[in-house]
Amino acid sequence: MNSSRKSLIDLSGYDWIAVLLCLLLMATGWTMIFASEYNPDTFSGLLNLDKNYGKQLIWIAAGILLFVFIQFIEGRIFQNLAFVILGVVLVLLIAVLFTKPINGSTSWFDIGGFRFQPSEFGKTATALALASLLSLPDVRMQSFTGKAQAFVVIGLPLLLVLIQNDTGSTLVYLSFLLVLFRAGLPSGVFIIGLILIALSIAALMVDKIWGIFHILLIIGNFTLLRFWKKDERLSMGFSVLALLSLYFSGTQMFLTIALQLGLLVLVSALNLLKRNWQITVLTFGGIAVAMLYSSSVNYLVNNILKIHQQERIWVWLRPEKCDPLGSLYNLEQSKYAIGSGGFLGKGFLEGERTKLDYVPEQSTDFIFCTVGEEWGFLGSIILLVLFMTLLLRILYIAERQRLSFAKYYAYSVAAILLFHIFVNMGMTMGLLPVIGIPLPFISYGGSSMISFSLMMSILIKLDSERSTAFR
Repeated sequence: MNSSRKSLIDLSGYDWIAVLLCLLLMATGWTMIFASEYNPDTFSGLLNLDKNYGKQLIWIAAGILLFVFIQFIEGRIFQNLAFVILGVVLVLLIAVLFTKPINGSTSWFDIGGFRFQPSEFGKTATALALASLLSLPDVRMQSFTGKAQAFVVIGLPLLLVLIQNDTGSTLVYLSFLLVLFRAGLPSGVFIIGLILIALSIAALMVDKIWGIFHILLIIGNFTLLRFWKKDERLSMGFSVLALLSLYFSGTQMFLTIALQLGLLVLVSALNLLKRNWQITVLTFGGIAVAMLYSSSVNYLVNNILKIHQQERIWVWLRPEKCDPLGSLYNLEQSKYAIGSGGFLGKGFLEGERTKLDYVPEQSTDFIFCTVGEEWGFLGSIILLVLFMTLLLRILYIAERQRLSFAKYYAYSVAAILLFHIFVNMGMTMGLLPVIGIPLPFISYGGSSMISFSLMMSILIKLDSERSTAFR
């Protein structure tokens, strides 16, 4: 038996901890799906294909079989065909645009009663292509060409998914920025991104954009005061005045803005006298750009986005603007279900809100509220620990790779899983907007289960070849 054939069936190099964690999560997910649909009066077997738990057993079996199949493929094939695989997925993402919309999105192929969502497989394809690109010796994130190539690989599937009106899957592709950061993308890009996110949230939290202008003036004044004279007492005094200014801004908005604007002119003049013209110009330019961006975000959300898209944002940031029996209903019921579980939960199959179908989409996007109600805080923490252990294991796998391709692919898998876990759990508790993405290995869904199984199968295969890595 030659060495290449032997490496295909040698099980000693496999990371069985990662495999076991995936199987535990699959079993946990199926248990929760079963709990969310179980009805003793209509129960007719675990393989009832009219129920999600019956279908999910098939998807879990398919995922395990896919794992076994992937192990008989040499790892180098995934690197050599990475861009071909991405090309095939891009064709599918274009083709799906011509299908009949389902729930307002053209994201699924409906084949024989089963739905196939190419955007789920686009994540794996993008991870492979990005890893292949970053492993090239002449591609560096410090260069403009390297950044442009990486953004094209990420941007093409992202734009096609965005056109499908699938906001959740679109945002998942942004997780690849974490991989670019690990590959050397300057941290300034992330700082700018965080600033833009903060401005976007602030612009949507106020009814009038003048409120943002007021806050920007305060920040500008504080910055210029610090550059003019680094005195802690002066900074503390201004901070107190700024808080008072914000307190009275509700009734005297334009008066407080006028006072802050006058102070900005004064401290700007003082800085110019000390020849601090750079910081003065940057401060005024920053305020102008921030105001333009905030106004654009405010206008886009309130005048361009569709009503259902606006409601997803208001449910998160401005729940007082939402109908408790309409757009706010899902989230409120989810939080009630999670909170009602207490510390130890109500017990398996004992969740009242789960039994009575209070939470729509409970076996898919809101599966975590079933965990919270039946397993309580303790069970939720155990599930979170399982996820965190898997993520840490993937990072460990990434760091021990000899090949850049395998390393960057592992980082991509970790980034995708982290985004899904963080956003899905966060949205069920009202900490993040409801954007509709599955909880890996837990939520019901064939495309989701097969996609994550494929993603992890390739990672396990690449890692198993680390000691005999191809050159």
